Amino acid sequence: MHALHLPANPSPRPLPIPTSSRQCDLRASSSAPEMPVSTEILPSGMWTPPTTPVRPEAHATLLGLDGKNIETKDALDGCQTSISVTTEEKMAWESIIPRPCGKKYERLNSASTGHSDFGHGVWSTVCRAREIYQPIPSPLLTPPVSPASTSSGLVSKTMLAVKGPARRDAHNVLYQEARILTYLHSFRNVSRFLVPFHGYDEAFHSLVMDAVPLDLEQYTGSCVKKARANFSTRTMFDPVCGTKQWQELTLRLIDGLAFLHEAGCVHGDIKPANILLQCKGSEWSESDVLTPLYCDFSSSRVLDGEPAPQASAITNDFASPEYLVSLSSTTASDIYALGVTLLNAATGSSPYADARMEVQKLGMIREGRPIDFARQGDQGTRAMKGRMVEGCLKAALEKSVDRRIEVVNWKSKVQECFHGTS
Repeated sequence: MHALHLPANPSPRPLPIPTSSRQCDLRASSSAPEMPVSTEILPSGMWTPPTTPVRPEAHATLLGLDGKNIETKDALDGCQTSISVTTEEKMAWESIIPRPCGKKYERLNSASTGHSDFGHGVWSTVCRAREIYQPIPSPLLTPPVSPASTSSGLVSKTMLAVKGPARRDAHNVLYQEARILTYLHSFRNVSRFLVPFHGYDEAFHSLVMDAVPLDLEQYTGSCVKKARANFSTRTMFDPVCGTKQWQELTLRLIDGLAFLHEAGCVHGDIKPANILLQCKGSEWSESDVLTPLYCDFSSSRVLDGEPAPQASAITNDFASPEYLVSLSSTTASDIYALGVTLLNAATGSSPYADARMEVQKLGMIREGRPIDFARQGDQGTRAMKGRMVEGCLKAALEKSVDRRIEVVNWKSKVQECFHGTS
């Protein structure tokens, strides 16, 4: 048996990609079924715009593959609703091909924008881009005010994120990620939980998405600096980002994970860097309630009854003990990874930050006691025994898979804990 040498940092490590014996049916249509559009002719002969169906923002629609009803609650108001999944809202995984990108864009380099790329990973680089659109002829005599033009159209202010391959063998990884995103975006209300996906640019093997510049890792890093500077006995037990913000993030992320699992998808690499935070305006302020959105599905898979393949990348700091052994992600390993992610958001650092060597860190991970290790850090009081953070995360961070809480029960457990500490 060959020894597995692991990197000395928490970044993902590439693993071999198994080739599937099942080929994607390229003849299948990638377009989602169209919704009926109602129009009305007025006496003047003019057409009214299509009626938009009312979709209350107060409730999340979670859709599953097994057709069962599920119950969801909003973040903090306790409102409950039961939703049934219809056959029309399902897409067979075998028939999915990536949705083609319908947007034109130009990539922006750091020299032209003064900003670096959004991120770099094992398989890909996420760069900034700007949408380009073709002008619509105006019937007005006066020319409309337009943004700067290029040879191919007009440049809008809409920023996009384009995820392209960092190496040649990443093409298939990005193609499979585009398939998964196409599948997930066939469900209603997906924009509540995932970064909006605009399609796959086959010419460049790239995924085109909304640009969301702030991630949970950056946000937590900013919060912990302020928490250290303003440490006091009044706030020493609160999460570094504040109790209300942490509660909102916790409930919304659990909702998002429930959405993924009900859709039959395992994320496989949940961590702070793969959770983007959307604010109301273009600039983030401390008073904003941030909306967390899952991204980076390069390690994800759809539960289709086939044996689980080995993961394409693993981030050790957020891996469950059994994930390190099997190298195959499950819904249980996703729950554990989100638990460690939320623990990180509460204390401001990895629970294994004090490990001096990677071998020591792996040993700590295999013990399955991240909350105990987090208490040994300089912000350990925020995860004290009997307090809110431990109460919310303990059931999700059980070492035994059989004892680990399921995502459908986790939210109610967390809400009970919030009410008990309020």
